Amino acid sequence: MIKKSIIINERSHKEIKALAKTFGSPIGALVEAMIIYFKKTGINPRDAINENPSVMIKALDKRIVSFLRVQERDILKPMRDEIYTSDNLQKEVLDGLTENLQNLLGQMNSADQKRTDYVKSELVKMQMAFTVMAEFLDAKDKSGINQKLKRVFDHAN
Repeated sequence: MIKKSIIINERSHKEIKALAKTFGSPIGALVEAMIIYFKKTGINPRDAINENPSVMIKALDKRIVSFLRVQERDILKPMRDEIYTSDNLQKEVLDGLTENLQNLLGQMNSADQKRTDYVKSELVKMQMAFTVMAEFLDAKDKSGINQKLKRVFDHAN
């Protein structure tokens, strides 16, 4: 490694010696670390303001809070409102579908009951027709057809 000299005034030389002692580092290593730090952070030491870091952090904190409030106002609250509106619309649609389904089930039950009643009335008519035919064919029930028809229709009911 080639050694290089840097010309600085006496006061700065005393301060860098004190910093090197405080950080437990040789002056050369401290200067190299400063160069790397300024390069990585993009901080220009000539623009350094003699402000307290906590004041700077508070200002940054205010900026962050302000940014978050703007995001909340412009993005999050409108999104929340849209979700709430969409949720209510879905509930209304679901309620309408449920009501329609209940109406359809009621109509199906009513139609089923009408069909059942119709089949029963037709069965009674058929029973009467078979009974009349059986009496016409065998008036004295010698063949036992009337009794057999009664047993068949008793099982059907």
